[in-house]
Order: sequence, then C-alpha cells, then structure tokens
Amino acid sequence: MFLIFSHFTHAQQYVFFLHNKFIEENVLNDAHPEYGKAEYYQIIYAFKRKGFQVISELRPKDTDVRVYAQKVVGQIDSLMAGGANGSQITVIGTSKGGYIAQFVSSYLKNRDVNYVFIGSCGEEDVTGMPDINFSGNVLSIYEKSDLSMQSCLNMQNRSANVTGRFKEIELNTGLKHGFLFKALPQWIGPSIKWAARSYGSDHTRTLSLEGASFSEKLDAFLSAPTEKPFNGIVLVSQGGLSKFAKVYGRPSLEKDVDFKFDDQFVIGSVSKQFTSVLLLQEYEKRRVKLEAPVKTYLPELQQTWADTVTVHQLLTHTHGITALDKPLAFKPGTQYAYSQIGYDLLARITEKTSGKSFASQSAALFRKCKMYNTFHPDTKGYHNLVPGYTEDENGSLITETRTFQNFVAAGSFISTAQDLVTWNACLHEGKLLSASTYKLMTTKQKNAVRNHPIFGVVDYGYGITVDSHEEVSQLGQTGFSPGFISMNFYFPKTKTSIIALDNVVWNEDDLKSAFQYHSEMLKMIRESKLVKKSY
Repeated sequence: MFLIFSHFTHAQQYVFFLHNKFIEENVLNDAHPEYGKAEYYQIIYAFKRKGFQVISELRPKDTDVRVYAQKVVGQIDSLMAGGANGSQITVIGTSKGGYIAQFVSSYLKNRDVNYVFIGSCGEEDVTGMPDINFSGNVLSIYEKSDLSMQSCLNMQNRSANVTGRFKEIELNTGLKHGFLFKALPQWIGPSIKWAARSYGSDHTRTLSLEGASFSEKLDAFLSAPTEKPFNGIVLVSQGGLSKFAKVYGRPSLEKDVDFKFDDQFVIGSVSKQFTSVLLLQEYEKRRVKLEAPVKTYLPELQQTWADTVTVHQLLTHTHGITALDKPLAFKPGTQYAYSQIGYDLLARITEKTSGKSFASQSAALFRKCKMYNTFHPDTKGYHNLVPGYTEDENGSLITETRTFQNFVAAGSFISTAQDLVTWNACLHEGKLLSASTYKLMTTKQKNAVRNHPIFGVVDYGYGITVDSHEEVSQLGQTGFSPGFISMNFYFPKTKTSIIALDNVVWNEDDLKSAFQYHSEMLKMIRESKLVKKSY
C-alpha cells in the first residue's frame, strides 16, 4: 500500500517518489558500506515542505520493475479519474526507482506528466531494455563520477513515444552512485522546479552548438522558432539501433494529437527503389533483359520508340519519353531527364513477366522485409496515413487532394520511418538481390547524371542516387508528392540511415526552399561522426 505524505490535504501537485534498490533490499536504517544510509524520509520531506502531496512506499525485495510500474500507472489513473490532470503529476525515481519511472512513462503515454530519472540510465539499456519508450516531460539527472549510470540521451533518442520536453543535468559531486542516497539540493532542487513545471534552463547542462553532439545540433535546428517549421518525423538509425528519433508538430491541423512512430506518409520518389528491386528480381529470374527494348514485354505499345528504348534506360531516366503519345525528347541513352512515366512502364513490365499485379508483387516484397506498415495505395491496407498539407498563395495551409496523382511505381507508396529503416537493412545487406545485381543497382550509370534542383549534380543508379564525394558513400533518394516531402539516405560503411517524413509542404513552387530542412539534415549527418568514424 502506498504511503501518502501530505502537508496540505488539498494539495493539487502530486509527486510519486520511487526509491533505489538498496532501500528495497535492506532495513531502512542500514548503511551501505560505501554510500552510508539512504535518506529516504529526508528526501520525502524535501518535497513535502514545498507543498507537494508525496505518494511513496517501501517496496518489497525483488520487486519486478515492470509489474510495479503498472501499479503506479493504476495509481495515476485513479488520481486522474478523481479530477487531477497530467500536468499536476510528477514521477521521480532514483536508480532502480528511476527504471520503474521510465516504465511508467512508457506505459502511461501521457505527454503532460512530468518525470525525473535520477542515476538510472545504463550504457546497455538501449539494447537491453527495448520496451522503454519515454513519454511526457523528462528531466534526467546523473553524476559524472558515477560510472554505472550516466546520460539518458540515447534512451531518449531511441524512444518511439512522444516526449514533450527533455532536459539533462550532469552533476559533479564526486559521490559516485551514492549521490542519490542523500537529500542533496543539487538534484532535489531541479526536481522540485521540474515538478512545479518551471522548465527554465538555469539547472540544465547546456552545450554550445560548437561542442554539441549530432543529436543536439539536429534537434536545435529542427526546434528553432520559424514561421514555416518542419512538421513530421525524423529517425536516424545505425546498425539497428536508434541514434535519434523525434517528432515535430502535429499530424493534423484540425486535431490536437501528437505524431506516432507508426504514422504513415506518402513517400514520393523513395518509391522508385521498390520498383527497381521488383524489376531486378525479374531480371534475376531471367524473365527480363535489361538491354531489351520495351516492346519485347509490352507489345501493345505502338509508338516507334518502343522498339528502341530499353529497360535499362527506363531504370536510369535516360529514355527520353515524355508521354506515351509524344515523340522522344532525345535519342535514348544520350541524356538524362528525370521521369515518372518510365517507372510506370517498369511496373507494367513486371506485371507481364510475373503474371501478378504490381500491387500484389509489392505486398509480397514488403512481407519479405517485414515491413508491415508499407503499402501500395490500391491495397487499402493502411490505417494510419496522415493528411498532407500544402501552402497556398496566401500563405495558408490547405489539405491536399492531389496526393495520389502520380504513378504509384514512381512516387505514391505509403510507408513509415521505421519501415524505411527496415527496408534499408533488407536491401543493402543482401536480402533481396544477388551481390552482382545489387552492384548494378548502386553503381553510377552512364549519362545518368542530373542537375538536381536541390543538391546540384547528382549521379543515379537504378532508382537510387549514388554519391561518394568527400569519400562518404551515400545511397538514397528524396521524395515529393503533393502534401508530402520525404528523405531516405543510407551510408553503407557505417550502416546508418536517416529518414525524414514531413506532411507539410512549404513553398511548393520552389523545391530548393521546400527541401531546406532535408538538405540541411543531410549535410549535418554527412559531417557527423556517425558516418565518418569508419573512413
């Protein structure tokens, strides 16, 4: 049973205090051989004196952190059913109690509740505790001399829930893990301010951008006040581990709800990778020859160019087709012109050679990669697609009705940030194509060179850009569909992905401006240790 320590019976601010493991395993007056007695009641009364209603108890030995977290969630639910709201509640935990608090945050998923995690993030937690996903307003406090518990930043970046605020304090008391045994003002003071919703920076460890980490720089850039903010999801992953994961803005202008990491977006030209792989799989089955003319597989085409344009040229945008009923813009293979219709023709070819619809082919591809939130729009299997918005001539955002006007094979697939990370691993780690075919796809092709409106001169393989300037190998694509902007780039030497999905398009008629966030994010990750450390 919880003990409620209250100075004012009508207190409207609640603190759940969750103590450390030593108190759980020993009589309260016992002294730790190195850190001395745990000042449990002194800590409790530090909050009580500030007018908080403190809810706490001495837990039994060997308490299961997940089970106990559910118990605390039940207590919070009861408070809220009685009229309290999330902004009146703070959960504070030290050491093992901090882990319990992290699970409360994960289970409760209330963006208004405050949390203080004190000396409770270990180096292996990102992989060892994948079910911890922070939510709410989080303050992390750790001690520099405590070698067992350090920063919670990696856990925050990995978390899939929505965190309202995240701040971190590094103390330097020299007390190692024993700092949290004591009712020290160094951590109690900031905790009280956090519980009182005073989120000022006077107690937080701040870094200038000069010495900031990639995550701190990226968050500062995307969070900076602006009239035209980034609105969507950014996910950076390396070797299967999240290095940065955060949402910005809201998925709907009409509803006050937060993004979720399983929200789906239309991914524009990132879709071309899917189409290229499906065509290359037909090539590996010897059903398609890359140098064969289009008419070999689509005999119904009566245009004269159908006898000269090859499958390879469709893949590399070097075919010259502008419309089915118009002559070619140039001799096939001699120039580059970014094309959507070429990829629709590739999809039609795979349908003829496989005997299956393009929608069913793509569905099988996504199942193979375990991409359970990625869809061809015709399958109607998606449920979390966010609306897209475009800035009109008056500077207002309007709901898009043109989103699916493009060919699906070229730019209308639906996916999530995490599924695109999964796709990168599936494609680039040899699960879809043979080594020789994969090399074809990711090799710069002759004359497949585009003067890109955002990135300048860009080389193309099959459905993917290939960049190796400054000795950083980069594979990927940006995408645009009315109401949606996307980016998916992969750095093979460090197995690093950066995914950005945005459902607000500012400055639609100026692509360089519309993609300003994405080009800057790409520049930042290329300059970071994440992709340069192995070169």
